[in-house]
Amino acid sequence: IGLIQTADGALSEYSNILDTIKTKAVQASSDTQNTSSRLAIQKDIDKLMEELNVISKTTSFNGQKLLSGNYTNKEFQMGANANESVKLNISSTETNQIGHTSRTTLEITNPGGGDVALSIVSATTGAAIQLKDITLASNNQADNGMGALADEINRFTGETGISAKAVVETSTTNAITAGTMGSDFTINGTIIGNVIVEDNDNNGALLNAINSKTTQTGVAATIESGKMTLTSTDGRAIKVEGTTASNILGNTNADMSTIGHLELVQVGSSDFQITNKSVGAVGFDLITTTDEVTTEESTVASGSTLLTATILKQGSTIGGSATIGAQSGLKIDQLITKGSTISAAATIEVGTTLGGKLTNNGALTLDQDMLVTAGSLLKANTALAAGTVITTEFKDINGDIHPVGETLNALTSLAADITLSQDMVIKKTSSANSIIATGSEFNTGSVAGADLTSTLAIITEEDMVLKKNSVLATGTILKAGSTIGQDVNLTADLAVSDDMTLATGSTIKAASTLSTGSTIGNDTFSLGAATTLTSDMSMKSGSVVGAASILKAGTVMSTDTTAAQTGVAFKAGEILKTDLSVTAVFTLTADMTILKGSELSATTVLQANDGKTGSLNMGSTTNDTLADIDVTTLSGAMKAIDTVAAAITSLDAIRSDLGSAQNQVVSTVNNISVTQVNVKAAESSLRDVDFAAESANF
Repeated sequence: IGLIQTADGALSEYSNILDTIKTKAVQASSDTQNTSSRLAIQKDIDKLMEELNVISKTTSFNGQKLLSGNYTNKEFQMGANANESVKLNISSTETNQIGHTSRTTLEITNPGGGDVALSIVSATTGAAIQLKDITLASNNQADNGMGALADEINRFTGETGISAKAVVETSTTNAITAGTMGSDFTINGTIIGNVIVEDNDNNGALLNAINSKTTQTGVAATIESGKMTLTSTDGRAIKVEGTTASNILGNTNADMSTIGHLELVQVGSSDFQITNKSVGAVGFDLITTTDEVTTEESTVASGSTLLTATILKQGSTIGGSATIGAQSGLKIDQLITKGSTISAAATIEVGTTLGGKLTNNGALTLDQDMLVTAGSLLKANTALAAGTVITTEFKDINGDIHPVGETLNALTSLAADITLSQDMVIKKTSSANSIIATGSEFNTGSVAGADLTSTLAIITEEDMVLKKNSVLATGTILKAGSTIGQDVNLTADLAVSDDMTLATGSTIKAASTLSTGSTIGNDTFSLGAATTLTSDMSMKSGSVVGAASILKAGTVMSTDTTAAQTGVAFKAGEILKTDLSVTAVFTLTADMTILKGSELSATTVLQANDGKTGSLNMGSTTNDTLADIDVTTLSGAMKAIDTVAAAITSLDAIRSDLGSAQNQVVSTVNNISVTQVNVKAAESSLRDVDFAAESANF
């Protein structure tokens, strides 16, 4: 008991010092302070920290340090027999071992917002807590802002140990420039009005115009060094619009508009365990279409097969090697990635920039001048046609048209064809109307001055841009990472080995197969014929199930249906016992799981990942302790308050454990005392009985 009281007495003074540090942190977190006064407060805090470490390192009992973290797994003998003991642990209270807090940021990747339904796993209890659904949007509503999401997180701070702060602000990159804001200049849909603005807003006209509408917009403005900062007063999103705004503010309206982010603080050193609901990936195995499907931007999973005549729209990114099954006319520049194969007979257009060496395996005739860049290698047997203009000197070692060893000077025009007997490295540039023989290599940076028609496949070693109107012949392979600059009509199946993004407007031809994990990116995905699922599929809320669709037995209904829609009325949550044929279109109000083997009929419409569900991005986690407190800045002082609060919580836990241990010891002592009294009383009674019996016998 004496040991425990010694430790608790020291912690009581430790607690008093923590209260003082918290008071000073609160003082520093007000902008009534300046840099000098905050430095003075920090010096006071540093001295108090030293005293806390002195208490931690010097508090001892019978020569044993109690608060340094070394007094762990100690045993107190409580009974008369061996192993009748209790254990005691006292955690370290040194400033770098107490007051742990974790911090991170949380933002939504879709700038337009979306639905967010967070699930948080408590680092303290391990319990998973589901938060209510919040729709983030730039609609001038506080209920749809980051502030509302922060409030929802803070409702459960007691259970999760996580608190949130909404940060919704944006600043101009450069100083305000003079001009007149048009009548179309709005913030959150509220017209700010025609404002004549001076450089740096010296007369405060723009500042006053914005702040006079804060009640309607929820946005306040400040100016420092000519740069303007817009801050949401209640966490709602900021949306700036107007044709003249970007000129005066020096930023685009998109730069000035923001939905904001969250700053999260968690007591303890654990990582954050926060997830959002599914963003709508389609979970079935294969869908084979029997009619053309037009998509918005979407991802086709690795292993998918795009059939002949499929059109990959301009802007599509190839995620796997793509073999073009017929000649394809490219109408704008296109990047062909390293390792792609350009098949024989493919046409490399005039002006194409070669990103790596090209080896020509057949004769190649130029119909326009061509520049061969310095460092290019012309292979042996390359034929330079009559009329070729030599732009760098070299020696004709064969003596075909000049004496052996004679040097051909730059700007020499050949009077007859010359064939190289060994490889020649061009030091500067070369050729016009030349015939480049099989085996010739074009170095990185070579520019084709005329169409180059290959007779055999060409493999590129680095990215290459194909000019518009280039023709890729049958057998051409577009490697993973290639970006298509114009529509490509497939005349043969295309096997995708990596995920591929199809641009908006792409057409997936009938009988194309979308593989497991494919994400459909348009609002609706209409099936041209009945589709049989080979694995379970989850349909998002808002999906439209077309008439004549068949929902298989075992399907879990997540939305009410009427007899008009399905022939039988079902309630959400019911599991179908038999196949259900849809007789009228109905829209899901909640997610629904369709089991493997189900058949979705032609005209069935599946809801895709339309961006309505917000995808979240969490920043890296940082950890602080009491020793990291720095109140020399406003943000640092704010962090210090959280850190001290965490330290107080840790200290309370240590003192609570000590109190529990002391109560246990006191109870044991009292129990032993009572036992001792009762044993002596029992012994006295026995002695009295024995004495009476012996007296009678006597």
